Amino acid sequence: METLNHLRDECTGNWRLMGAAESRTITCDHCGAEFTATPENRLSAIDENYAGIYLRRLTAEGISLGADTSLGD
Repeated sequence: METLNHLRDECTGNWRLMGAAESRTITCDHCGAEFTATPENRLSAIDENYAGIYLRRLTAEGISLGADTSLGD
């Protein structure tokens, strides 16, 4: 199985399914990294995208909580 890697380690882009029929690829919407859309790569992309969604939500909640606590000072 191929590992999905971004072109830059700090990239936080989402993987997208691109193309048509047999030429479909999994492509990062930020750095442009591209891989063949095998079933394994598609599952890896879905897993990484879900992890990214949760991290963004947790970050937003943390920022929100930090703003709320500073109001009480």
